[in-house]
Amino acid sequence: MGPVVQRKETIRNIVRLLKKEGLLREVIYKGSWSCNEDDLPEFNIDSLSYSSKTTSPSTLLFCKGAFKEEYLKGSQSLFYVSSCPYLSSPATAIVVQDVSKAMAKVGAYFYSYPQERMCLAAITGTKGKTTTAFFTHAILSSYFGNCGLLSSDKNCSDGKTFTPSSLTTPESLDIFKALSDALEHGVGHFVMEVSSQAYKVSRVEGIEFDAGAFLNISPDHVSPSEHPNFEDYFFCKRQLLKNSRSAVYSADLGKFEELIKEEAEKKSQSLSFSLSSPSSDLYLKKGEKGNEIFFEGKSLGAFNLAMEGDFNLSNAMAAIALAIECGVPEESPALHAVENVKVSGRMERMDPAPGVTVYVDYAHNYLSLASLIGHVQSAFKDPFITVVTGATGTKGLNRREGLGKAASLGAGRLILTTDDRDFDSLDEIDAQIEKAVDNPNTRVEREDDRTLAVLSALNGAKKNFEETGRHNVVLLVGKGEEDWVKVAGKKVSQKSDPAIVKEWEKEVN
Repeated sequence: MGPVVQRKETIRNIVRLLKKEGLLREVIYKGSWSCNEDDLPEFNIDSLSYSSKTTSPSTLLFCKGAFKEEYLKGSQSLFYVSSCPYLSSPATAIVVQDVSKAMAKVGAYFYSYPQERMCLAAITGTKGKTTTAFFTHAILSSYFGNCGLLSSDKNCSDGKTFTPSSLTTPESLDIFKALSDALEHGVGHFVMEVSSQAYKVSRVEGIEFDAGAFLNISPDHVSPSEHPNFEDYFFCKRQLLKNSRSAVYSADLGKFEELIKEEAEKKSQSLSFSLSSPSSDLYLKKGEKGNEIFFEGKSLGAFNLAMEGDFNLSNAMAAIALAIECGVPEESPALHAVENVKVSGRMERMDPAPGVTVYVDYAHNYLSLASLIGHVQSAFKDPFITVVTGATGTKGLNRREGLGKAASLGAGRLILTTDDRDFDSLDEIDAQIEKAVDNPNTRVEREDDRTLAVLSALNGAKKNFEETGRHNVVLLVGKGEEDWVKVAGKKVSQKSDPAIVKEWEKEVN
């Protein structure tokens, strides 16, 4: 594996590529319309961008999404790619059928197809992608050395330096640059989360993964700006298996299992995992040795995870299967690297006062909250559960009903508060969640101020324990460790849920 040098590419070669891929409509250069790349000057492009704010004359700008013609006034780019020409700009227009696909094709070409020079493991599912990505990253790092990562929580290209993430799956230009950077640092293995939107808007166009894992599926991400319905969401999720050389999948998918199994078994290699079925390639057995994981009938040993919950044992099996598909021997101690992994804002447990346990978690849909409540009910004897949550605005509209139904599975108290409501009415969001609550024993309250909502939950839990002796568990879900909320398109600062709990702990003890 030799070094990868980010190269300059002529605009002629880029247009030639777009023509070859069937994406080019026309080029408008100095007022003349043409489809002939030879009509363009021999000009070198040395960077790619989808933001007009980060350009130079030699940057090729991609005008995607809600791009406005006025943005070109702030751009220095002499060439831009768009789905329509902006004739008020003197820059050369490269008009294409699909900007997102063009961006992916050009990005892969510009960075010398880095995805073909490394081992790529990818994960999709409604719940557990981030944790499974960190589990897989830990195993591959332990066995092979440095490993790259793209996740909802953190990104890493050199195997050592982690930076905050803003998207589950980045834009295609960012993906190919990250993979190229990884190769330059000698990183030969890379783990990625792949969202349904990544396939919907062609962020992973042209990437064939060495191993892809399908964790689970539940209705989510249905909204005018995401998927029109569950079928479309599920279809996009399944594209990961179609675009992976080997497939890893859960055998605990209920009515969806057969379809996923069909997709997986089309591959030359596939591995299934299950919390209960010994007929799966990997399965869990609880006994005297603890949580023992078996692979093809052979024990891999007991796995005592730092992260609680059977769902995290399922995530661990998915990670182990991915690692095996990426070349880690089944007898390697590296598989046990999953035991030491903790992921911020995922099942983050705090015990701030006697009889009061808090879990901070990013749970934001039916499956994630229902799984969390189920874990609490199995881990504690007759706990009184308080849930503090809200729901996002603009996207994932079906989450609201899901959160209400999930809370009904065991919450004695549900406090509705602010989440990333964006441009949506908080009253409307709360009303939709409350309408879905169908358990008469779930008391619903509203407190718009998230800090006050968390404090109310903590004080109520402490009082309930002191009066009844019943262990209280407070679930602070949706925001994890984030110290902001999104309102009207902007991030507004607020205390994070863990910070509020820590301050309260100091006051009451």
